Amino acid sequence: MEYNESNFFYLRNTSLEKYYDALVKAEYVCEYFPIITRIIVRKVLESFIKDIAEKYSIESNVAAWQLINNIKVSERYEIPDEIYRAFEIILVNAYDHSSYNRKPKGMAKHPIEILEMIHNIFCWYLKSAEIQEMALTDEVSFRAPSTIEYMKKEIIKIDEDVVLKGKQINVLRQAILEQSSELKNISEMNNKIIAIKEEKACLEKIYIGLNRKIEAQRKQVLDVEKDYNTYIKKIENLREKCNESQELIFAQESQLVKAEIQKQEVSNLIKKLEEKDDSINRLEQYLEEELEIARKAYENLVDLTKKYEDNLETIEFSYDKNLQKILENEQKNIMIKINYEDKIFNDNITTYSQNIIEAKRKTLIFKEILNEKIRKEIKYEQFYRAFLNIEGKELRIVYIIATSINLISSTLNKSKELLTKSTKDKFLELVNRRLEELKNISDAEIRLVLYYKLIKLASIPSRNVFNRRQFVQALDTIVEKGYEFLINEADFKGKINKIDGISLYYIEKVLEALKSKSNLQVDEELVNRIYENIVELKSRDENIDKRQIHYEKYNLDNITEALLKDAIRAHPFELLSIMINLGSSYEYSEFQEILLYVEGLVEKKLEVNANEYFMSLMFLASRVSGTNDALQENLLPILLMEIINVDLIATNKATNLENYKEMINIWKQKQHRYNDISMEKEDKENEIKLLIKEKQELEINQVQLMKNYDMSVEKYNNYKEEFKNIIMNSEKRILLPSFMIYDELRSKKEAAEKHINESKDKFGTFKSMISPGIWKEKASKFLNETNMVDAEKALIEEAKQKPYFMKEYSVFQDLENQINHAKELVNKNQENIQNKNLLVENITKKINELDKQLNTIKELYLDIEAIYY
Repeated sequence: MEYNESNFFYLRNTSLEKYYDALVKAEYVCEYFPIITRIIVRKVLESFIKDIAEKYSIESNVAAWQLINNIKVSERYEIPDEIYRAFEIILVNAYDHSSYNRKPKGMAKHPIEILEMIHNIFCWYLKSAEIQEMALTDEVSFRAPSTIEYMKKEIIKIDEDVVLKGKQINVLRQAILEQSSELKNISEMNNKIIAIKEEKACLEKIYIGLNRKIEAQRKQVLDVEKDYNTYIKKIENLREKCNESQELIFAQESQLVKAEIQKQEVSNLIKKLEEKDDSINRLEQYLEEELEIARKAYENLVDLTKKYEDNLETIEFSYDKNLQKILENEQKNIMIKINYEDKIFNDNITTYSQNIIEAKRKTLIFKEILNEKIRKEIKYEQFYRAFLNIEGKELRIVYIIATSINLISSTLNKSKELLTKSTKDKFLELVNRRLEELKNISDAEIRLVLYYKLIKLASIPSRNVFNRRQFVQALDTIVEKGYEFLINEADFKGKINKIDGISLYYIEKVLEALKSKSNLQVDEELVNRIYENIVELKSRDENIDKRQIHYEKYNLDNITEALLKDAIRAHPFELLSIMINLGSSYEYSEFQEILLYVEGLVEKKLEVNANEYFMSLMFLASRVSGTNDALQENLLPILLMEIINVDLIATNKATNLENYKEMINIWKQKQHRYNDISMEKEDKENEIKLLIKEKQELEINQVQLMKNYDMSVEKYNNYKEEFKNIIMNSEKRILLPSFMIYDELRSKKEAAEKHINESKDKFGTFKSMISPGIWKEKASKFLNETNMVDAEKALIEEAKQKPYFMKEYSVFQDLENQINHAKELVNKNQENIQNKNLLVENITKKINELDKQLNTIKELYLDIEAIYY
């Protein structure tokens, strides 16, 4: 029986060893959390192909699909088609939605198949790139990973086998004792015992290995189980984002198909005409050009969406943090392009649809959208006025809701009763705490930030606040977007006047919330106010149809005062709803007072700051919640209502244009600050460029200084031999104390050499080699030579101390000084390099800090880079 800890054991001691732990984890959890296995394998694959690209200098700071394409088109590295196919299968199997546009049939695989694919990829790579390390892959085969339960059963079997082997050994030992006289049988039995012991040891080793593997696998499974919801949440978020982009494509595809059908219908109509003038031809050509622009925009959107999804997946699955940052930054540009192409498409489809109608009617009346003229007029005067008039605590409450919605949502009670004392108290406590934090910030600054927040929520292009016309257009568009979001609400009753629709919708919301309290004690004042309003409102001509809606239960045209008041007492909330339905934004102030009165009856107290309190009631009653787009759609309309509320209850309807001027002044201050930071950043960038250049020059100089140092050391070493030759060839050497010893040794050595040579001449080379006398002379020669070396060293050292060799010895000192000087220059230059590195590092940190400040300002003030005239 063979045991391996993992199918990927062969990765050890190779360049792919870093993936070993991750793949072992993928094996361990594949039967328990298959989605995690797919994710891990994709992460490993993305890292692997990025390493390949970097190794062969292929652009690698791109998303996974683009990276694979870069490798494909590159001639620097060749990958077989089946390996590319495996790449694609692993990528699209990472999660259900993965690469929707690229997911052909037959690519869905089981996690074990995915593991086998990455195994095959690595075996192929190692065989081609690291042949020596991977000669063994010829014998490597992939086996389906075992579950903990299966391995436990295996352990039981192995344990039984081990016990059995032990019993067999004991039986054989007993047999040996019984047959002690038969040596041959004993030898055979001993051999059997040895063989069984080896088998038993092997089983015990596997037993230990399996236990260790079970423990490791159990730990990995438990770890993944703890974090499983986090994994799934990330995948769900990724799927949600991809679905959003796909919904955009599906919606535009549907519009494009519809447009193509309309175009064919018009073409058929034109073909049937007996005559066509130039205007018809021009119109047909114009329609085709418009449709072609829409087609091109759609194609661009499909490509951008693929790239957007590819980046999303790579950001989620890549191990490379730097790549993630690069792609996150790229996503911003892609989104800008998507929005741009989406706008082109929508603009052209809209224009095209308008022109199709005109073509069918055979008219040359081109209804150019009179955006300039329309935008010069304020379409929603109430909101425009309210936005510039709101101030103080009311302005701050709206700002707090807009900027702290997540905190508010997590703080408030999620109970069905929206206006419980507990919920209101928590909300008001949070608002008061934030009000304290905002007390030193001016109304103008808060209003400016709120303006940009509304623009973001409405998902409209940034409008320059200092451009009055664009400012007005932005506010109008915000109202339309808020109304558009409310249309999707089932209980929203649309109005021709959008302000009416929004305001009455939220009045109804407050009414519904109050209704849930069910402890209203109706008094006569409330009955009279409801009665008077219904009587006054039902008489209006515009309410004829609305009255008929209620005929089934209340004949508002003919009902008597007594019956109507009795109905109000019996069903106050139902009649309040009828009253609101009959009204418009002009009655908003009256409706607010009545609802606050109802709240007072319920709570047994009246609020002092009525409008601020009602703003809180409206927000709580609106039950704003959700994430991303849902939160955006819920939040924008209630913010509009909170702002409009100020104008609807105001007696003074004059617009405070001074507040607009103050907004502009704040914007100028922020832009001035932004420009100062930008200039400082630019100065720092120039400074760092200069430092890097200086550092590079120092590094070049360091190379030369090191050469000079090495040359000085080499000169010093060379002079040692030269100094020795000077001493040994100088006549002054006889003055040195060791000279007599050296000279005597030299004489003995020469005498021994002479005797050896004479012996060779006399007896011949062979006989002299075996002569004891010659061996003695050779030994003498060797001994003298050895002693001469020691004597020579002594002579050199003595010469260094004697004045008559001072000149020759002083060269050493000069060379040492040169070495020390060269070393000092090297060290000083290296210190300068380190100082430059430190400066570069500090300035880089400062640049990053400045960049962060700039991004923060840009995030808050969307048009901060616009040119002010």
